[in-house]
Amino acid sequence: METSHFDLFRLLKDCSDSFKTPILVFNHNEKMIRYFPDHFQRPPEIFRPKFYQCLRDSKRYPFQLQLNEGVYYQSFFFYPIQDKTGQLTYIGIGPFLTHEVGKLQVRKLLVLHGLDFSYEEETIQYFETLPIVNKNELESMERLLINLLPKRSEGYSIGQIPTKEMQEYQEFKSNHLNSKFSRHLLELNEKFNGFFKQGDNRALNEYQKLRRSSLFPLGNGDELRSAKNNIITLVSKLTRIAIEEGVVKGDVFSLHDFYINFLETKEDLTELANLELTIVQAYVNVMKQKTGESRVSPLVNRAQNYIYQNITEDINLKVIADELKVNPNYLSSVFNQNMGISITKYINNKRIKEAKALLSNTQYTLMEISILLGYNSQSYFTRVFKKNEGFSPKEFRQKQQSTISNSQE
Repeated sequence: METSHFDLFRLLKDCSDSFKTPILVFNHNEKMIRYFPDHFQRPPEIFRPKFYQCLRDSKRYPFQLQLNEGVYYQSFFFYPIQDKTGQLTYIGIGPFLTHEVGKLQVRKLLVLHGLDFSYEEETIQYFETLPIVNKNELESMERLLINLLPKRSEGYSIGQIPTKEMQEYQEFKSNHLNSKFSRHLLELNEKFNGFFKQGDNRALNEYQKLRRSSLFPLGNGDELRSAKNNIITLVSKLTRIAIEEGVVKGDVFSLHDFYINFLETKEDLTELANLELTIVQAYVNVMKQKTGESRVSPLVNRAQNYIYQNITEDINLKVIADELKVNPNYLSSVFNQNMGISITKYINNKRIKEAKALLSNTQYTLMEISILLGYNSQSYFTRVFKKNEGFSPKEFRQKQQSTISNSQE
Protein backbone atom coordinates (compact mmCIF):
# COMPACT_ATOMS: atom_id res chain seq x y z
CA MET A 1 0.00 0.00 0.00
CA GLU A 2 1.29 3.44 -0.86
CA THR A 3 -0.47 4.91 2.15
CA SER A 4 1.39 4.12 5.39
CA HIS A 5 -0.36 1.95 7.96
CA PHE A 6 -0.28 4.82 10.39
CA ASP A 7 -2.02 7.21 7.99
CA LEU A 8 -4.51 4.55 6.97
CA PHE A 9 -5.47 3.66 10.55
CA ARG A 10 -5.86 7.33 11.44
CA LEU A 11 -8.14 7.80 8.43
CA LEU A 12 -10.20 4.76 9.38
CA LYS A 13 -10.57 5.93 12.95
CA ASP A 14 -11.80 9.32 11.70
CA CYS A 15 -14.27 7.55 9.37
CA SER A 16 -15.54 5.40 12.21
CA ASP A 17 -16.05 8.44 14.43
CA SER A 18 -17.77 10.40 11.65
CA PHE A 19 -20.01 7.58 10.41
CA LYS A 20 -20.69 6.25 13.94
CA THR A 21 -20.01 2.85 12.39
CA PRO A 22 -17.52 0.08 13.26
CA ILE A 23 -14.52 -0.25 10.96
CA LEU A 24 -12.40 -3.39 11.02
CA VAL A 25 -9.05 -4.26 9.44
CA PHE A 26 -7.97 -7.83 8.59
CA ASN A 27 -4.58 -9.02 7.40
CA HIS A 28 -3.97 -11.47 4.54
CA ASN A 29 -4.57 -14.38 6.94
CA GLU A 30 -8.06 -12.98 7.69
CA LYS A 31 -7.04 -12.12 11.23
CA MET A 32 -8.52 -8.91 12.66
CA ILE A 33 -5.57 -6.61 13.41
CA ARG A 34 -7.37 -3.34 14.22
CA TYR A 35 -10.90 -2.16 14.92
CA PHE A 36 -12.63 1.10 15.65
CA PRO A 37 -14.19 2.12 18.00
CA ASP A 38 -12.38 0.45 20.87
CA HIS A 39 -15.65 -0.81 22.37
CA PHE A 40 -16.71 -2.66 19.19
CA GLN A 41 -18.67 -5.80 20.11
CA ARG A 42 -17.89 -8.81 17.97
CA PRO A 43 -20.88 -10.52 16.33
CA PRO A 44 -22.28 -13.75 17.78
CA GLU A 45 -20.33 -16.81 16.73
CA ILE A 46 -23.17 -18.06 14.50
CA PHE A 47 -22.80 -14.98 12.25
CA ARG A 48 -19.06 -15.21 11.72
CA PRO A 49 -18.84 -17.91 8.99
CA LYS A 50 -21.05 -15.87 6.65
CA PHE A 51 -19.12 -12.68 7.45
CA TYR A 52 -15.78 -14.32 6.64
CA GLN A 53 -17.23 -15.83 3.46
CA CYS A 54 -18.10 -12.31 2.28
CA LEU A 55 -14.55 -11.24 3.15
CA ARG A 56 -13.08 -14.08 1.06
CA ASP A 57 -15.38 -13.30 -1.85
CA SER A 58 -14.24 -9.67 -1.81
CA LYS A 59 -10.62 -10.54 -2.57
CA ARG A 60 -11.45 -11.08 -6.24
CA TYR A 61 -11.90 -7.34 -6.64
CA PRO A 62 -9.02 -5.41 -5.03
CA PHE A 63 -9.57 -1.67 -4.59
CA GLN A 64 -13.30 -2.00 -5.23
CA LEU A 65 -15.79 -1.01 -2.52
CA GLN A 66 -18.24 -3.90 -2.18
CA LEU A 67 -21.52 -3.62 -0.28
CA ASN A 68 -22.92 -6.74 1.38
CA GLU A 69 -26.58 -6.31 2.33
CA GLY A 70 -29.00 -8.39 4.36
CA VAL A 71 -26.43 -10.72 5.91
CA TYR A 72 -28.47 -11.70 8.97
CA TYR A 73 -30.06 -8.23 8.77
CA GLN A 74 -26.58 -6.67 8.81
CA SER A 75 -24.93 -4.66 6.05
CA PHE A 76 -21.24 -3.89 5.61
CA PHE A 77 -18.66 -2.87 3.02
CA PHE A 78 -15.43 -4.66 2.22
CA TYR A 79 -12.52 -2.92 0.54
CA PRO A 80 -9.49 -5.15 -0.19
CA ILE A 81 -6.15 -3.37 -0.62
CA GLN A 82 -3.39 -5.18 -2.50
CA ASP A 83 0.28 -4.31 -2.08
CA LYS A 84 3.04 -4.73 -4.68
CA THR A 85 3.65 -8.34 -3.64
CA GLY A 86 -0.02 -9.23 -4.17
CA GLN A 87 -0.74 -9.51 -0.45
CA LEU A 88 -4.17 -8.30 0.64
CA THR A 89 -5.35 -6.23 3.59
CA TYR A 90 -9.12 -6.11 4.07
CA ILE A 91 -11.00 -3.08 5.35
CA GLY A 92 -14.49 -3.79 6.65
CA ILE A 93 -16.86 -0.85 7.14
CA GLY A 94 -19.68 -2.02 9.40
CA PRO A 95 -21.58 -4.02 10.32
CA PHE A 96 -24.57 -1.72 10.57
CA LEU A 97 -28.35 -2.04 10.24
CA THR A 98 -30.62 -0.33 7.73
CA HIS A 99 -33.64 -0.66 10.03
CA GLU A 100 -34.36 -1.50 13.63
CA VAL A 101 -34.25 -5.20 14.47
CA GLY A 102 -36.28 -6.34 17.47
CA LYS A 103 -37.08 -9.59 19.19
CA LEU A 104 -39.61 -10.69 16.59
CA GLN A 105 -37.14 -10.22 13.72
CA VAL A 106 -34.42 -12.06 15.65
CA ARG A 107 -36.70 -15.02 16.24
CA LYS A 108 -37.57 -15.11 12.53
CA LEU A 109 -33.89 -14.99 11.65
CA LEU A 110 -33.13 -17.95 13.89
CA VAL A 111 -36.01 -19.97 12.46
CA LEU A 112 -35.19 -19.21 8.83
CA HIS A 113 -31.53 -20.17 9.21
CA GLY A 114 -32.12 -23.19 11.44
CA LEU A 115 -30.25 -21.61 14.34
CA ASP A 116 -30.63 -22.48 18.00
CA PHE A 117 -32.96 -20.30 20.08
CA SER A 118 -30.30 -20.24 22.79
CA TYR A 119 -28.63 -17.48 20.70
CA GLU A 120 -31.71 -15.25 20.93
CA GLU A 121 -30.71 -13.03 23.85
CA GLU A 122 -27.11 -12.63 22.69
CA THR A 123 -28.28 -11.70 19.19
CA ILE A 124 -30.77 -9.12 20.46
CA GLN A 125 -28.09 -7.48 22.61
CA TYR A 126 -25.66 -7.48 19.69
CA PHE A 127 -28.12 -5.77 17.34
CA GLU A 128 -28.76 -3.12 19.98
CA THR A 129 -25.09 -2.08 19.70
CA LEU A 130 -25.16 -1.60 15.93
CA PRO A 131 -25.88 1.79 14.34
CA ILE A 132 -28.87 2.22 12.02
CA VAL A 133 -27.94 3.81 8.69
CA ASN A 134 -30.71 5.09 6.43
CA LYS A 135 -30.57 5.11 2.63
CA ASN A 136 -29.32 8.67 2.26
CA GLU A 137 -26.63 8.15 4.90
CA LEU A 138 -25.56 4.94 3.19
CA GLU A 139 -25.20 6.67 -0.18
CA SER A 140 -23.19 9.49 1.42
CA MET A 141 -20.97 7.01 3.20
CA GLU A 142 -20.30 5.14 -0.04
CA ARG A 143 -19.37 8.31 -1.96
CA LEU A 144 -16.98 9.44 0.76
CA LEU A 145 -15.31 6.04 1.13
CA ILE A 146 -14.71 5.76 -2.61
CA ASN A 147 -12.85 9.08 -2.50
CA LEU A 148 -11.02 8.56 0.79
CA LEU A 149 -9.75 4.98 0.65
CA PRO A 150 -6.37 4.17 -0.96
CA LYS A 151 -6.42 3.61 -4.74
CA ARG A 152 -4.65 1.09 -6.89
CA SER A 153 -1.44 2.80 -7.96
CA GLU A 154 -1.39 1.00 -11.33
CA GLY A 155 -4.60 2.79 -12.35
CA TYR A 156 -6.83 -0.19 -13.09
CA SER A 157 -10.49 0.81 -13.35
CA ILE A 158 -12.87 -0.23 -10.61
CA GLY A 159 -15.10 -3.08 -11.70
CA GLN A 160 -12.62 -4.48 -14.23
CA ILE A 161 -12.68 -8.25 -14.48
CA PRO A 162 -9.61 -9.69 -12.70
CA THR A 163 -6.61 -10.06 -15.02
CA LYS A 164 -6.38 -13.82 -14.41
CA GLU A 165 -9.86 -14.29 -15.85
CA MET A 166 -9.70 -11.66 -18.60
CA GLN A 167 -8.31 -13.91 -21.34
CA GLU A 168 -10.94 -16.60 -20.72
CA TYR A 169 -13.69 -13.98 -20.62
CA GLN A 170 -12.59 -12.40 -23.93
CA GLU A 171 -12.60 -15.83 -25.57
CA PHE A 172 -16.07 -16.58 -24.17
CA LYS A 173 -17.35 -13.18 -25.28
CA SER A 174 -16.03 -13.72 -28.81
CA ASN A 175 -17.65 -17.15 -29.09
CA HIS A 176 -20.88 -15.81 -27.61
CA LEU A 177 -21.14 -12.90 -30.07
CA ASN A 178 -20.30 -15.06 -33.08
CA SER A 179 -22.64 -17.88 -32.12
CA LYS A 180 -26.02 -18.32 -33.79
CA PHE A 181 -27.29 -18.76 -30.22
CA SER A 182 -25.92 -15.41 -29.09
CA ARG A 183 -29.23 -14.15 -27.73
CA HIS A 184 -31.41 -15.72 -25.08
CA LEU A 185 -34.91 -16.79 -26.05
CA LEU A 186 -36.82 -13.79 -24.83
CA GLU A 187 -34.64 -11.49 -26.87
CA LEU A 188 -35.29 -13.40 -30.10
CA ASN A 189 -38.92 -12.53 -30.78
CA GLU A 190 -40.82 -9.34 -30.05
CA LYS A 191 -44.07 -11.12 -30.89
CA PHE A 192 -43.67 -13.33 -27.82
CA ASN A 193 -43.15 -10.29 -25.60
CA GLY A 194 -46.23 -8.60 -27.04
CA PHE A 195 -48.49 -11.60 -26.44
CA PHE A 196 -46.99 -12.21 -23.02
CA LYS A 197 -47.62 -8.68 -21.77
CA GLN A 198 -51.25 -9.01 -22.84
CA GLY A 199 -51.67 -12.35 -21.05
CA ASP A 200 -52.47 -13.91 -24.43
CA ASN A 201 -52.09 -17.70 -24.68
CA ARG A 202 -50.54 -17.23 -28.12
CA ALA A 203 -47.40 -16.36 -26.18
CA LEU A 204 -46.99 -20.06 -25.39
CA ASN A 205 -47.15 -20.97 -29.08
CA GLU A 206 -44.53 -18.34 -29.87
CA TYR A 207 -42.33 -19.67 -27.10
CA GLN A 208 -42.59 -23.22 -28.47
CA LYS A 209 -41.41 -21.96 -31.84
CA LEU A 210 -38.45 -20.27 -30.17
CA ARG A 211 -37.75 -23.32 -28.04
CA ARG A 212 -37.08 -25.39 -31.14
CA SER A 213 -33.88 -23.41 -31.45
CA SER A 214 -31.05 -24.60 -29.24
CA LEU A 215 -30.07 -22.36 -26.33
CA PHE A 216 -26.62 -21.02 -25.71
CA PRO A 217 -24.89 -23.53 -23.40
CA LEU A 218 -24.68 -22.24 -19.82
CA GLY A 219 -23.46 -25.32 -17.97
CA ASN A 220 -19.74 -25.48 -18.74
CA GLY A 221 -20.23 -28.77 -20.58
CA ASP A 222 -22.95 -30.13 -18.30
CA GLU A 223 -26.11 -30.45 -20.42
CA LEU A 224 -28.46 -30.84 -17.47
CA ARG A 225 -26.98 -27.85 -15.66
CA SER A 226 -27.18 -25.82 -18.88
CA ALA A 227 -30.89 -26.58 -19.21
CA LYS A 228 -31.50 -25.57 -15.61
CA ASN A 229 -29.52 -22.34 -15.97
CA ASN A 230 -31.46 -21.41 -19.08
CA ILE A 231 -34.72 -21.94 -17.17
CA ILE A 232 -33.39 -19.74 -14.37
CA THR A 233 -32.71 -17.07 -17.02
CA LEU A 234 -36.23 -17.54 -18.36
CA VAL A 235 -37.86 -17.24 -14.92
CA SER A 236 -35.82 -14.14 -14.11
CA LYS A 237 -36.76 -12.44 -17.40
CA LEU A 238 -40.47 -13.28 -17.06
CA THR A 239 -40.41 -12.02 -13.48
CA ARG A 240 -38.78 -8.74 -14.51
CA ILE A 241 -41.28 -8.16 -17.34
CA ALA A 242 -44.25 -9.00 -15.11
CA ILE A 243 -43.12 -6.52 -12.44
CA GLU A 244 -42.47 -3.83 -15.06
CA GLU A 245 -46.03 -4.38 -16.30
CA GLY A 246 -47.41 -3.77 -12.81
CA VAL A 247 -48.07 -7.27 -11.48
CA VAL A 248 -48.09 -7.37 -7.68
CA LYS A 249 -44.56 -8.31 -6.62
CA GLY A 250 -45.82 -10.83 -4.09
CA ASP A 251 -47.57 -12.92 -6.73
CA VAL A 252 -44.71 -12.92 -9.19
CA PHE A 253 -41.96 -13.47 -6.59
CA SER A 254 -43.87 -16.48 -5.26
CA LEU A 255 -43.77 -18.00 -8.75
CA HIS A 256 -40.11 -17.08 -9.15
CA ASP A 257 -39.00 -18.66 -5.87
CA PHE A 258 -41.15 -21.77 -6.33
CA TYR A 259 -39.89 -22.62 -9.82
CA ILE A 260 -36.24 -21.78 -9.11
CA ASN A 261 -36.35 -24.31 -6.27
CA PHE A 262 -38.62 -26.83 -8.03
CA LEU A 263 -36.45 -27.17 -11.13
CA GLU A 264 -33.57 -28.44 -8.97
CA THR A 265 -35.66 -31.55 -8.20
CA LYS A 266 -35.60 -32.50 -11.90
CA GLU A 267 -32.80 -34.70 -13.20
CA ASP A 268 -34.17 -35.44 -16.67
CA LEU A 269 -33.94 -33.21 -19.76
CA THR A 270 -37.45 -34.14 -20.94
CA GLU A 271 -38.89 -33.22 -17.56
CA LEU A 272 -37.08 -29.88 -17.70
CA ALA A 273 -38.40 -29.18 -21.22
CA ASN A 274 -41.96 -29.81 -20.01
CA LEU A 275 -41.35 -27.69 -16.94
CA GLU A 276 -40.23 -24.82 -19.18
CA LEU A 277 -43.62 -24.75 -20.92
CA THR A 278 -45.43 -25.04 -17.58
CA ILE A 279 -43.51 -22.01 -16.31
CA VAL A 280 -44.35 -19.91 -19.36
CA GLN A 281 -48.05 -20.82 -19.04
CA ALA A 282 -48.03 -19.99 -15.32
CA TYR A 283 -46.58 -16.54 -16.01
CA VAL A 284 -49.00 -15.97 -18.90
CA ASN A 285 -51.86 -16.74 -16.48
CA VAL A 286 -50.50 -14.15 -14.04
CA MET A 287 -50.33 -11.58 -16.83
CA LYS A 288 -53.86 -12.51 -17.91
CA GLN A 289 -55.09 -11.88 -14.39
CA LYS A 290 -53.21 -8.57 -14.32
CA THR A 291 -54.90 -7.51 -17.60
CA GLY A 292 -58.27 -8.21 -16.02
CA GLU A 293 -57.33 -6.12 -12.99
CA SER A 294 -55.93 -3.20 -14.99
CA ARG A 295 -58.46 -0.86 -13.42
CA VAL A 296 -56.92 -1.33 -9.99
CA SER A 297 -55.70 1.99 -8.59
CA PRO A 298 -51.92 2.54 -8.56
CA LEU A 299 -52.35 3.35 -4.86
CA VAL A 300 -53.83 -0.11 -4.28
CA ASN A 301 -50.97 -1.69 -6.23
CA ARG A 302 -48.48 0.12 -3.99
CA ALA A 303 -50.36 -1.01 -0.89
CA GLN A 304 -50.38 -4.62 -2.14
CA ASN A 305 -46.65 -4.51 -2.81
CA TYR A 306 -45.96 -3.09 0.64
CA ILE A 307 -48.12 -5.78 2.26
CA TYR A 308 -46.26 -8.53 0.43
CA GLN A 309 -42.83 -7.16 1.31
CA ASN A 310 -43.79 -6.76 4.97
CA ILE A 311 -46.25 -9.61 5.44
CA THR A 312 -44.26 -10.98 8.38
CA GLU A 313 -44.19 -7.63 10.16
CA ASP A 314 -46.74 -5.94 12.43
CA ILE A 315 -48.59 -4.04 9.70
CA ASN A 316 -52.04 -2.48 9.66
CA LEU A 317 -53.99 0.22 7.85
CA LYS A 318 -52.28 3.10 9.68
CA VAL A 319 -48.76 1.73 9.16
CA ILE A 320 -49.38 1.25 5.43
CA ALA A 321 -51.02 4.67 5.05
CA ASP A 322 -48.08 6.33 6.80
CA GLU A 323 -45.65 4.53 4.52
CA LEU A 324 -47.58 5.55 1.39
CA LYS A 325 -48.12 9.08 2.79
CA VAL A 326 -51.92 9.05 2.40
CA ASN A 327 -54.86 9.44 4.77
CA PRO A 328 -55.84 6.06 6.33
CA ASN A 329 -59.55 6.63 5.67
CA TYR A 330 -58.85 7.45 2.02
CA LEU A 331 -56.64 4.37 1.58
CA SER A 332 -59.29 2.18 3.24
CA SER A 333 -62.01 3.53 0.96
CA VAL A 334 -59.98 3.13 -2.28
CA PHE A 335 -58.81 -0.36 -1.28
CA ASN A 336 -62.37 -1.50 -0.51
CA GLN A 337 -63.67 -0.12 -3.80
CA ASN A 338 -60.93 -1.80 -5.84
CA MET A 339 -60.57 -5.12 -4.05
CA GLY A 340 -64.01 -5.68 -2.55
CA ILE A 341 -62.56 -6.43 0.89
CA SER A 342 -60.98 -4.43 3.68
CA ILE A 343 -57.23 -4.01 3.82
CA THR A 344 -57.19 -5.87 7.16
CA LYS A 345 -58.98 -8.85 5.60
CA TYR A 346 -56.59 -8.74 2.64
CA ILE A 347 -53.57 -8.87 4.96
CA ASN A 348 -55.11 -11.77 6.87
CA ASN A 349 -55.83 -13.70 3.65
CA LYS A 350 -52.25 -13.21 2.46
CA ARG A 351 -50.86 -14.46 5.78
CA ILE A 352 -53.07 -17.53 5.68
CA LYS A 353 -51.97 -18.19 2.09
CA GLU A 354 -48.31 -17.99 3.16
CA ALA A 355 -49.08 -20.25 6.14
CA LYS A 356 -50.62 -22.90 3.89
CA ALA A 357 -47.56 -22.83 1.62
CA LEU A 358 -45.23 -23.25 4.63
CA LEU A 359 -47.37 -26.06 6.06
CA SER A 360 -47.40 -27.85 2.70
CA ASN A 361 -43.82 -27.39 1.55
CA THR A 362 -41.65 -27.14 4.68
CA GLN A 363 -40.98 -28.95 7.92
CA TYR A 364 -41.28 -25.83 10.06
CA THR A 365 -43.15 -26.42 13.31
CA LEU A 366 -46.37 -24.53 14.01
CA MET A 367 -44.48 -22.33 16.45
CA GLU A 368 -41.84 -21.51 13.83
CA ILE A 369 -44.50 -20.69 11.22
CA SER A 370 -46.33 -18.42 13.65
CA ILE A 371 -43.02 -16.60 14.28
CA LEU A 372 -42.26 -16.28 10.56
CA LEU A 373 -45.69 -14.80 9.84
CA GLY A 374 -45.61 -12.30 12.67
CA TYR A 375 -48.29 -13.81 14.93
CA ASN A 376 -47.99 -13.09 18.64
CA SER A 377 -48.21 -16.75 19.59
CA GLN A 378 -48.80 -20.21 18.17
CA SER A 379 -52.23 -20.39 19.79
CA TYR A 380 -53.31 -17.09 18.19
CA PHE A 381 -52.04 -18.28 14.80
CA THR A 382 -54.04 -21.51 15.21
CA ARG A 383 -57.21 -19.62 16.12
CA VAL A 384 -56.94 -17.27 13.13
CA PHE A 385 -56.16 -20.14 10.74
CA LYS A 386 -59.06 -22.25 11.97
CA LYS A 387 -61.49 -19.34 11.80
CA ASN A 388 -60.43 -18.64 8.21
CA GLU A 389 -60.14 -22.22 6.91
CA GLY A 390 -62.51 -24.21 9.10
CA PHE A 391 -59.79 -26.52 10.41
CA SER A 392 -56.53 -26.17 12.35
CA PRO A 393 -53.04 -25.79 10.81
CA LYS A 394 -52.17 -29.24 12.13
CA GLU A 395 -55.22 -30.78 10.44
CA PHE A 396 -54.37 -28.96 7.20
CA ARG A 397 -50.80 -30.32 7.21
CA GLN A 398 -52.00 -33.85 7.94
CA LYS A 399 -54.47 -33.61 5.06
CA GLN A 400 -51.75 -32.38 2.69
CA GLN A 401 -49.37 -35.15 3.71
CA SER A 402 -52.10 -37.73 3.28
CA THR A 403 -52.87 -36.43 -0.22
CA ILE A 404 -49.19 -36.64 -1.21
CA SER A 405 -48.87 -40.19 0.18
CA ASN A 406 -51.95 -41.36 -1.73
CA SER A 407 -50.70 -39.83 -4.98
CA GLN A 408 -47.40 -41.69 -4.65
CA GLU A 409 -48.98 -45.10 -4.13
